[in-house]
Amino acid sequence: MRNVFVAVVFTLFFAFTSSAADRAMQDPAAKPTVEIHSQGIIKAWDVRKVSIAHQAIPALDWPPMTMSFLLPPAPSFAALPVGTAVDFSFLPIDGGYRLIAVARQ
Repeated sequence: MRNVFVAVVFTLFFAFTSSAADRAMQDPAAKPTVEIHSQGIIKAWDVRKVSIAHQAIPALDWPPMTMSFLLPPAPSFAALPVGTAVDFSFLPIDGGYRLIAVARQ
């Protein structure tokens, strides 16, 4: 019986240490990125950023507001005029949010 107990303890120990090692090997700074979608009105557009007055975004617990989104280095979408109603998507990045898609409503 003692041998069975020792075998179980060793098995649990090695199972735990391998799981801990797997977690330690993962990048602790890596955070899952979640694409956020909303609707709004273009307020300004320049070569680096777009200002959008957007609806509330429940996924982030944000009220309606106007904010700037950074443009990607080579956007796959064209600039839109101020006042255009849009559907848009963005990703959180260090120090802000990057617009990844925008289209007229």
